[in-house]
Amino acid sequence: MNGRYLARLRPHLVGTKRPRRHLAAGVAVLVVIATTGFLLGVDAALSLGWIAVVFGIAVAGGTWGAGFILTAVTLWLVGFWWTAFPPLAGYLTGGWAPVSRYTYPRTLDYAAVSARAELVGGIEQGVRIGLLFAVVLGASGYLIGVGISRLRLR
Repeated sequence: MNGRYLARLRPHLVGTKRPRRHLAAGVAVLVVIATTGFLLGVDAALSLGWIAVVFGIAVAGGTWGAGFILTAVTLWLVGFWWTAFPPLAGYLTGGWAPVSRYTYPRTLDYAAVSARAELVGGIEQGVRIGLLFAVVLGASGYLIGVGISRLRLR
């Protein structure tokens, strides 16, 4: 590859230091708030709101110049948390039941037979959902954010 091409691509992949810190801190605060809310009884089911938040993180990462790699990692973390944390909370607290708020979101109507099986299923699904968030919503949102940033600078 041409060195000039890599030099132009690097800021979009890695980003700059301050925006990376802000994006990482913002997502960490979001996960802490979501964790606290879930433990206090707020429903964490898949909704348009969750998807909008994830898409907003991607657009912010592109607009601020935080880099696609960090943006994708933070989106994967949010997607993983969303499916793996409820079963983990049920497993650790002993409050798990086949149909409860401690199950991970799924489209098929089936339930795990134990809290451990639910946790393993949530982790497996979390990896997939996290990748979906990172690749699909992350790439499209990041590109929109870069476009907004370029329009803003004109």
